[in-house]
Amino acid sequence: MEQIRKEGETIRQEASELSATNHLLKEQTVILAEDKEKLISENEKLEKQQKKLQQDINKMVQSKEVMERNVYAYDEDVKWQLAEPGALMSAKNYRDKKALPLVEKLKEVVKNLTIKCVQLTEQSRKLTAKVDGQQKQISRLTDKVMEQNDTIDRLQEKAVDLGRLERHLGGEQVQAIVERSKALEQAERANKRSKRTFEMSR
Repeated sequence: MEQIRKEGETIRQEASELSATNHLLKEQTVILAEDKEKLISENEKLEKQQKKLQQDINKMVQSKEVMERNVYAYDEDVKWQLAEPGALMSAKNYRDKKALPLVEKLKEVVKNLTIKCVQLTEQSRKLTAKVDGQQKQISRLTDKVMEQNDTIDRLQEKAVDLGRLERHLGGEQVQAIVERSKALEQAERANKRSKRTFEMSR
C-alpha cells in the first residue's frame, strides 16, 4: 500500500508538472502563431522593398545605357564635331559662330552628366545601405525562426509525454488532475491579488 501510495504521489506530481507544461504549451503556441504572422508580414514588406530596389536598379541600368549611347553620339554625331573654318571666315567669326556654341553645348552636357553621376552615386549608396539593412533583418528573422523551431520541437516532446501519461492513467484521471491544478493556480492568483489589494489599501 505504501508503495502504491508513493507511486500515486509520483504520478500526481508528474501530472501536475505536465499540466503546467500543457498550459505553457498553449500559451507558447499562441505566441508562436502571432510571431509567425509578424514574420509573414515582415517577409511581404521585404519582398515589396526588394521589388522597389530591383526597379531602382533597372532605372540605373537604363540611365547607364543612355549615357553610353550619348558617349557614342559625342564621338560620331556631326553636331558634336568642330567644323572646319570656311575659306573666307575670320578667326573671330569662327570662334563666335562655331567654336563657342559647341563649347557651350559641351559644358551643358558635362554639367548634366556630372549631376547625373552624383545622383546615381547617391542612389547607389542608398540602395547598398538598404540591401545591407535587409540582409541584417533577414538574418535576424532566420535566427528567430530557428529558435521557434527548437521551441516547437521541445513542445512536441512534452505533448508526447502528456499523451503517454494519459494512456497510462486514463484521460479522465489526467483531466481531473489538470482541473484540480488549474483551480489551485486560480486560487493562488486570487490570493495574491487580494493580498496586493489589501496592502495597497493600508
